[in-house]
Amino acid sequence: MPRPESNPGHWQERSDRARKLASDYPFAREVLHFYEHIAGAQKHIYGRVLSACGEERLRRPAGALRQELDLTVLLPEMRGFLGVVERHAPPALESAARELAARGSRAWVELLTAWWAEPAAPARAETGTGVQGAQTAGEQFCARAFLQPYAEFLAQHTELPILEKTPDVCPLCGAKPQLGALRPEGDGASRSLVCSLCATEWRYGRILCPACGEASETNLAVYVTQELPQVRVEACETCRGYIKTVDLTKDGHAVPIVDELAAIPLDLWAREHSYTKLWPNLMGM
Repeated sequence: MPRPESNPGHWQERSDRARKLASDYPFAREVLHFYEHIAGAQKHIYGRVLSACGEERLRRPAGALRQELDLTVLLPEMRGFLGVVERHAPPALESAARELAARGSRAWVELLTAWWAEPAAPARAETGTGVQGAQTAGEQFCARAFLQPYAEFLAQHTELPILEKTPDVCPLCGAKPQLGALRPEGDGASRSLVCSLCATEWRYGRILCPACGEASETNLAVYVTQELPQVRVEACETCRGYIKTVDLTKDGHAVPIVDELAAIPLDLWAREHSYTKLWPNLMGM
């Protein structure tokens, strides 16, 4: 099972890739510029956690990563993180971050604890609230973006479980996959899924729907564009679900989490064709 780099450097890689893609894809420039700043803040949070917790790799039960949450390490970084969001976010999210900052540490503890225990489904656009009701879209974004570095640290410092079967959720934290990645292997490519919370990758069959398990090629469709040749929509006609997969055999410089963010036209295409994404990315797409 591939493991992300165990140091803050992968956030710098993400920031650099966001800056590069922002110049290549004007339609995604605003999103990528914002993400570049968020990745910088996440790098700082990860560095604090690494400094406080060290490099020891622990044995944790499969799927149990979210049973741990050390807010004594994280909370001192919350105000600075919210400041980054306020300075660089679109207006609605800027306002949400300002309001959350004003509510103080007790509200932060409640939000982070609730979201960590069960990451909320993305907020409904028409109501501004998710299925958990109390969390607005802005609160969900702040909780998810703030806790991701901590989740990645735990994942990178957990001994990998032995998988007896291929799971359709993250084997370390139980979250749904955010995207897929195709990496060169031999004369072809292997497919993995990337966790929406801790960025862990695990092998997954090339011809298999991660939402419902459909394995018939006749019911699995792939959509690509010339504009974004390294990203593809993989859709299922059985459950009408889809996931975006980044193909590193076509662009070895791709950073899957960032390239997936940039591929906004593919999400729009999928929505127009009544497909539902398995789990939206950090920017809500």
